[in-house]
Amino acid sequence: MSEAQIVPQPLKIAVCSAGRGGSAIAADLTFMGCLVNLFELPRFETALEPIRHRRGIELTGDTQSHKTGFAELNMVTTDPREAIRGVDLIMMPVPAFGHKAFFDVIVPHLEAGQCILVNTCYWACLRFAPMLKKRGIFDEITLAEAMILPYACNVIGPAQTFIHRTKQQFIALSAFPATKTDRILKLVQTVYPQHQKVPNVLWTNLGNLNTPIHAPLTIPIAGMLFDRYTDGRQGGAKFYGEATTPGARLVAAYDVERMAVGKALSVELQTEEEMMFRLYGYKGRDLADAMRKSEHADMFTEVLFHHGLLEEDLRYFYVSLAQLGEQLGIPMPVTNSILTVMSTMVGMDYREGATTLEDLGLAGLNSDQIVEFVTNGVK
Repeated sequence: MSEAQIVPQPLKIAVCSAGRGGSAIAADLTFMGCLVNLFELPRFETALEPIRHRRGIELTGDTQSHKTGFAELNMVTTDPREAIRGVDLIMMPVPAFGHKAFFDVIVPHLEAGQCILVNTCYWACLRFAPMLKKRGIFDEITLAEAMILPYACNVIGPAQTFIHRTKQQFIALSAFPATKTDRILKLVQTVYPQHQKVPNVLWTNLGNLNTPIHAPLTIPIAGMLFDRYTDGRQGGAKFYGEATTPGARLVAAYDVERMAVGKALSVELQTEEEMMFRLYGYKGRDLADAMRKSEHADMFTEVLFHHGLLEEDLRYFYVSLAQLGEQLGIPMPVTNSILTVMSTMVGMDYREGATTLEDLGLAGLNSDQIVEFVTNGVK
């Protein structure tokens, strides 16, 4: 373990969700010397029971701590008050559609000085800052988000999690407003030094590694993916192993629009192909070739899980991105077309109930006003 990952005094951390990301983070943080409370929503108590019974998690694979084996947790609970009492940091490594359920139950019990890191951004800071403001605690809490989870991982059995790959190179992190970033960054870098400060939450969201790839790579193989593997056969499809050049071209076309929005907001962005190389070292003739030759190519993706990825990307980012581009005078035909085509093929209107600029407090603002708002919290 590197010096940056040796915790001199145990950090007290609450991890929300016992899913793949939460279980990996909780176990690995324990190996790094943290006191970890694992919290799950009561409706998922059955899934939590094996971890509660063993009081920990068996973790294998490419860990941040360079340790594997059984990690005994400080607490395993469905009580939000107990989970976050006295902790320094609350981590929320859950999909975007799960954010609200956790905020609803933890916000009433937050204590002054605590930090919240949503490991899966999707505009989480802007979506939930109003909740903290309504309770009058926004100024006392540091609310931040990271652009992506630190692991590619899976639950492989009861109380067992495997990490395929730890993302060591760069994970963008920002608080809202950005003036609060330094305090939480210091805490997070104690255990995950790959998290790096970026100017504001526009950078975490527009630079999210996940959003450019799932839907565009799905469209050319949708029939195979949704018809052939709906019954969970073979544990799902090798989604990245099936990546196509037409899909890669669609990713590139989407990136043109995403990066144009970024430029208008002074956000420095890379293409998806460049990000995959930076974070994982994947390269090839194009993105599809790089993914087919990557470690991701052998990972099975269950269809139900893939539907969740699409909902997260499209409903919680694409709609707001399209609106943001149009508000700034940037044509967004590819982004809007992906939304329409995926909604038609899947039979679900991803625009319905989606995150909008109104939800984010960005509606009607020009580029300078948006940057001022996310940086300093004022309009």
